[in-house]
Amino acid sequence: MSDTTTPAVPPASTRGWRWLLVASLALNLVFIGGLGALWLKGPPGPGHWGPSQTAFGLMRFSRELPPERRDAVRRHLKEARQDLKSLRAELRDARSKATAVLASPDYTAEAMQAALAAVAAADNRMRESGTAALMKSIGELTGEERQKLAAAWNRRLDRECGSKGKAEKDGPLEDEASDPPAPAPPQ
Repeated sequence: MSDTTTPAVPPASTRGWRWLLVASLALNLVFIGGLGALWLKGPPGPGHWGPSQTAFGLMRFSRELPPERRDAVRRHLKEARQDLKSLRAELRDARSKATAVLASPDYTAEAMQAALAAVAAADNRMRESGTAALMKSIGELTGEERQKLAAAWNRRLDRECGSKGKAEKDGPLEDEASDPPAPAPPQ
């Protein structure tokens, strides 16, 4: 007789664990990749869940201030939050009404123009409220702190321009074209 033996087949439970480990590894890689992307790119969405664009980084800047100065600077922004919340709701309602006018079977250009004017007015009220709070907060800063805030805003502008690359790639706009060169002096 021959000495042939049948190859050992791993039990079904061992094969199940193998697939479970492969799936676990894949999920871990997706999770780590997501964290890496978040670290490189930053959080999603406009404003990065922070203060309004009107504040332009005042809340982040105020973190560097001593606690008593920080509270004085942030007080006006915190006071404006409730007003801004109601103004945001008003803006949302105006946009909803504009959407309804757009989808209406009785659509008219005049009704749409009025709805868009209401959206613009609500947006302007919200911006004015935010600007007033920002101005009060800036009024709490010392001259040195205002200089530091201006430097922080310049860094932010540089990052925004650098990320879009538009300023360097496009060159001057048509209405910003440089003056023609001066004629050479006669010799």
